[in-house]
Amino acid sequence: MAQSSVVLLWKIIVLALIVGRACGVLLSINSKLAEDMATAFLPNERESIDDCHLRYYKFGQGPEPLPAFGRPAYLREFAHMAAVGWTRDGGKVDWSCGGSLIWENLSDDNAVEPDVVRLGDINLYDDSDDEYAQQLKIVEIIRHPEHRFSSRYHDLALLRLERNVKLHDTVAPGCLWNDEEIPFPSMEATGWGSTGFGQANTPILLKVSLSVVQKAACDQHYRIGDRGLKQGLQDYHLCAGDIKMDTCPGDSGGPLQIKLLSNAKMTPFIVAVTSFGSICGQSLPGVYMKVSPYIPWIRSELAKRGEQIQEWSFKPYACALRYVHLREYEDDVVQSKSESFESLDSSKAHMNIISSVQTVKIQWPPGTKGPDDCYGVIIDEDTVVTLAQMTASHIIDSNNTRNSVVKAHRHPQYRPNSYYNNLAILKVKDRFRFSSRFVPACIWSNRTLPDPRFYVTGQGRLDLNQFSYATEMLKEYKPQIVQLSPRADIHLQSNCSVPAEYLSRLGNGLAPEHLCFGSKPFLVPESCQLLLGAPLRRNIWRYGLHFEHIYALNLFGKDCGFGRSAVATRLGLHLEWMKSVLLPNYKASDDAVHFINSDLHERDRCTAPDGSDGLCTNIQRCPKVAYDAQVNRNVRLCKDGSLVCCPYEYISNGTRVSAAAAELDDCETRYRMFHEQFEYWQMNRIDRYYHSVFIGWEQNGQTEWECSGTLITRSLVVASAYCLTGSGAPPTVVNVGAGNMNDTWYNPKVVRIREVIVHPNYDSATLLHDIGLLRLDGAIVPTARKYPICLWQNETHTPFFLYSMAIANDEAQFISSYPKYNRDCQEYLGEQGPRQLRSTELCTDVMEYDPRALSGDPLIWYKRNTADNSSTQYLVGIVSYGRSPDQLIVHTRIASYVAWIKSVV
Repeated sequence: MAQSSVVLLWKIIVLALIVGRACGVLLSINSKLAEDMATAFLPNERESIDDCHLRYYKFGQGPEPLPAFGRPAYLREFAHMAAVGWTRDGGKVDWSCGGSLIWENLSDDNAVEPDVVRLGDINLYDDSDDEYAQQLKIVEIIRHPEHRFSSRYHDLALLRLERNVKLHDTVAPGCLWNDEEIPFPSMEATGWGSTGFGQANTPILLKVSLSVVQKAACDQHYRIGDRGLKQGLQDYHLCAGDIKMDTCPGDSGGPLQIKLLSNAKMTPFIVAVTSFGSICGQSLPGVYMKVSPYIPWIRSELAKRGEQIQEWSFKPYACALRYVHLREYEDDVVQSKSESFESLDSSKAHMNIISSVQTVKIQWPPGTKGPDDCYGVIIDEDTVVTLAQMTASHIIDSNNTRNSVVKAHRHPQYRPNSYYNNLAILKVKDRFRFSSRFVPACIWSNRTLPDPRFYVTGQGRLDLNQFSYATEMLKEYKPQIVQLSPRADIHLQSNCSVPAEYLSRLGNGLAPEHLCFGSKPFLVPESCQLLLGAPLRRNIWRYGLHFEHIYALNLFGKDCGFGRSAVATRLGLHLEWMKSVLLPNYKASDDAVHFINSDLHERDRCTAPDGSDGLCTNIQRCPKVAYDAQVNRNVRLCKDGSLVCCPYEYISNGTRVSAAAAELDDCETRYRMFHEQFEYWQMNRIDRYYHSVFIGWEQNGQTEWECSGTLITRSLVVASAYCLTGSGAPPTVVNVGAGNMNDTWYNPKVVRIREVIVHPNYDSATLLHDIGLLRLDGAIVPTARKYPICLWQNETHTPFFLYSMAIANDEAQFISSYPKYNRDCQEYLGEQGPRQLRSTELCTDVMEYDPRALSGDPLIWYKRNTADNSSTQYLVGIVSYGRSPDQLIVHTRIASYVAWIKSVV
């Protein structure tokens, strides 16, 4: 027959009732989980990428304990700050300069040299805080050899003390910033200097936050030829100031510093020392001496005086770790604090040494040059999502297993050397095998985040990132690189500080697809760097368990976003493209076009889009196809919009329902008087299953109970065809309402079988249409311990939280079972052989290890009736066969056979 087709833009009005579509609602710990869990459903075919928490529910994690501890509280903020003084007649000391302790025996200009240094004191003229103060004589002043009192150059000196200081939480050396680049937009200056022009020095140590002033702007205030500046400002000078605050006389020599984070501790790093300025307090920038150019000189002077100095001694990591036991904890860790004690919670630290098991390393083929810092994220058994710039040929997972990439899907709008649409999906050759310790990541598909705080994937030195419980000086370094999960917050446009070096790839600036993030403190160098293509992630509580969701992939940034913002590519902003790659038969919402074949009339044979044989029938008789049209899947229409090509197994019985068949449809109402209260603890109780039927064969005066069935009307039992035909002879009796095969506790009723009805298309070799019915010799009388179950009749969705009868731990019980997409199940079955999963079959995952189920055992759902909190049990499937290595059970899908059952009734 010649086919003539026309294109019609058309939207089907779905007449079938679609119950409980899986909606992925976020649950908090305090949510009423029962209500949400009872209404969770899984469609037969995958239609969302926000479904990982359902596909891999058995691998979800419970809540984690939060550690807490405490320690004595000291004023550690200024432990490196030194007051430099001149002893006058009568023993009075003028504290006229500041300095910084940088080694156990050295501190950091006047015709009369200072002779004393005081440490561990905040108020110089009040002895109430002197418990830990240390005052030592200066035995040597080591001026920089190029310094001249008549100039402003090389204004730096070292002061050697009479003995080593006693290290304590309140007296500890500061570290020296050793990098030419100073990335900090602002820093703190501290000192006991005057509080304004012509004012006296303050006895109390003060601090002020000052912003870096660029050299070009500072040159406007300090010109070439000014007193002491014959050559103007030099590269080793640093300008800083504030519109209201400034350093003043008396602050000279004191530090311009910043506290850097490592080990959940804040280490003061001295970036520069106060040198000179214009009129104090007039909002003019002051000039400071950078310390980094002078570290070689400092190192050599220390070595000359017998100190054990190595090349790495002034590396930031070395200093931070050497004195980490004396530093103050970052504010987030401190839960509460009194004068003598502070309570701490290590779970609140910014940095965590936690590996993302879903993160894989991406490598190029041997002999091919490519970047070494490429990563991606496993999102299912054969799929990795990564950046488009990283579509290489191999990946290495967290088990150090190499896997080949067989297909790379780059975002079609990505362009090389661009930070726009920088996303790719990789398909790998060998399927991943998941477990509770190796699970895929879930994609957060919404445009908005459920929480502005999340975790970044980075790497850094182990010793800089271990939470510090130390009470004494570090004995060894641990430089090995480990994967990290630092905490970060989303940055909005107002506080997103993108480093200038990345702007060349952002010609149009940041776009909605970009997620800007970071944390306020700067890090000690070598603490953390981003793993590009690795995830921004967070555990989200869904349906009673935690599942790790990924929001975005690291795109660019420094120090894992600490101090300066980093940027990632959001996955939720590329949802349509990801669906087109990941979902079978996906049709975009603007592509809802269906073809009408005007030559096909009602009851004509037709071929459905999936290639199966069907019949042209009214859409009311084919809820499966009606649903496919609603979700924009391929649909074949016949002569007009009310006729669809419906595969035979989905055609609903359109004949008038008999009185007996009506019992199936109004089951819930009919037997509500027997329904018990909805309680989760009852769901695995086999003695609460009042529809059980055991099927027996009488022989030589004995009855052998070989398999099970389920009472679905007062006189009809459903069972597997394999059970009914496997022994060669038909069964003769049933035991209705028994808790197990030999149980008489609930007054079971033995009834003879009048008729055995096996599905006419049952194939014993393939177990196709593995279903049969038993008509009883007489109708049973329903009681609270014995009544028919209801049948799940929805052909497009399956309740998610199911219970399957099985033998586990050597006893019959109901075990938690979770339905899988047919396509996912087929992937597992295909690994074991050529067995095909049909649309009339249902595959479930089970939690228990190696369960044993009998053919015909029920798969049930507890429906919660919110009006009276009662529970109605529904039969969703019956066991056909199992796959033990994968803990999969294949069931006959009851909804596919309701029409046949009604025709038999």
